[in-house]
Amino acid sequence: MKLSTFFLAATLSLSSFSAFAETININQANASALQHYLTGVGQSRAEGIVKYRKDHNTFKTLEEIMKVKGIGKAIFKKNISKISLSEGVTKAPTKIANTVTKKKTKASKAKK
Repeated sequence: MKLSTFFLAATLSLSSFSAFAETININQANASALQHYLTGVGQSRAEGIVKYRKDHNTFKTLEEIMKVKGIGKAIFKKNISKISLSEGVTKAPTKIANTVTKKKTKASKAKK
């Protein structure tokens, strides 16, 4: 019984780790995906990345992400292994994306 519990815990740990080990395409990902997959990136920074990308077409180098307000060397170093200019996920898992959208909608209603 204890051995099966150990294997179940190990399997769950690996599956949750793999969700955050995804490579994310910073030239195509939406704000929800950036927020979900990148360490230290919340809604504001994620939206900043999308805005920077729209204003400058695409990121030419990975280091260019540090030109986005709030993205410094520390956040860049935490995420360098997760980011790509041309490959990777572009959307957050559906459940996460819906949660982020609901929070954003509530926040915008509160401002009115």
